Amino acid sequence: MIIPLLVGISCQLAFWKFTYDNTSSILFFLPFILGLPMGLLFFLDKLLYSKNKGFAATLIFPLLYTSFDFLLNLFNPFGTLGVLGYSQFDFLAFSQLASITGIWGLTFMITWFGSVVYWVLENYSNKEKIKQGFAIYISILILILVYGSIRLNMSLANSTVKIAGIHCQDKRFDGAKMNEYLEKKDTVNFKNVSDTIINRLIQETIKQSNAGAKIVVWAEISSKILKRDEDSLITVFKSLARQQNIYLLTTPYIINSISGSKPENKILLFSPKGDLVMTHYKYGGNFMEGTVQGDKIIKAVNTEYGKLSAIICWDGDFPSIVKQVGKLQSDILFIPASDWEQIDPTHTYVAIFRGIENGCSVIRQTRNGLSAMSDPRGKIISQMDHFKNTSWVTVGQVPNKKWFTLYPIIGDLFGWLSFLGLLYFVFKTLTKKKEADQ
Repeated sequence: MIIPLLVGISCQLAFWKFTYDNTSSILFFLPFILGLPMGLLFFLDKLLYSKNKGFAATLIFPLLYTSFDFLLNLFNPFGTLGVLGYSQFDFLAFSQLASITGIWGLTFMITWFGSVVYWVLENYSNKEKIKQGFAIYISILILILVYGSIRLNMSLANSTVKIAGIHCQDKRFDGAKMNEYLEKKDTVNFKNVSDTIINRLIQETIKQSNAGAKIVVWAEISSKILKRDEDSLITVFKSLARQQNIYLLTTPYIINSISGSKPENKILLFSPKGDLVMTHYKYGGNFMEGTVQGDKIIKAVNTEYGKLSAIICWDGDFPSIVKQVGKLQSDILFIPASDWEQIDPTHTYVAIFRGIENGCSVIRQTRNGLSAMSDPRGKIISQMDHFKNTSWVTVGQVPNKKWFTLYPIIGDLFGWLSFLGLLYFVFKTLTKKKEADQ
């Protein structure tokens, strides 16, 4: 069983400080923990492959790997960050497959390639045999790339809206300072820092709306505020949206810890009339972050700029939940976020895949990470890296017409078919063994 151990160690080294930089936290060792069962995939592949012959046996490893990624998505509270399919973000013609199969199809094709190469080397002396097998894989890959290329070259509807994403603090400094005051229960200095940040956000919002932005979105935890100040700030936000005639997506992090209850990490979306038209509580990672648990129901608001939906950061790592966006036929998905340097830009690319799957534009304004705006095909419209800029503003003309995709309709069918395919090979192998024993 040395293979699982080696894979676990390799994952830990490859993702050093990727999940967390504190060795006293179990999160730091998450790559090693997840790497152990990944190592078992190679062990199981060896067992099953040796009992099955022909080109069909090349399907065993991709079925194993895809089933692992898929089932992990269903039962793993950490989400899909690190799933193999995300590695193809820059290969957009290939990544369009996600609009049909979700990311599971990408994982399958990547791992099938490795399996096919091994099979070709194993049967190298039989040229005719390997030619037929290799032709099957190449033909399917070409079909995928043709589909992706057509999709990338189709014209989008000539309808856009100017959107601005902003944040005005770095969590290593202002954020750390607020946390320090909270620990000391120094609410006076905490509020001073919080008010300063909110005033910056308001001034930048006014600046961007005066420059033509019709929708302004703030990054996750744009500022922490005390529960007792929430109502008065909501009044301010309503007035700001009405005064500037914009849709304003705010992300207050409400501190209830003084009273002992959980903090609230949520979205409040205000209309140009000053009405609160959407509230969303974060559902991803609550078990780690200790915030109020969201209900995993994604909402949509009809506006003159398209149908808008919104989730928060870690929420976007759960494609099986986010497919609600496609079912709602939302045109734009907002994902205000807060990251750290080790997952910049990877975590943003994960979010953009949700747009490819659901046929919508994605706006991800990210504190301490990569902010990006993308169209329904995953093409970047505008981006801004927190660590390479001093003005943390992202602006773009964003397509606001949904594209049809199959994934929200069929959901994770490809993932389930992969699992059923794996069960077939397991059953077939066990049946052969039973017959041999007789």
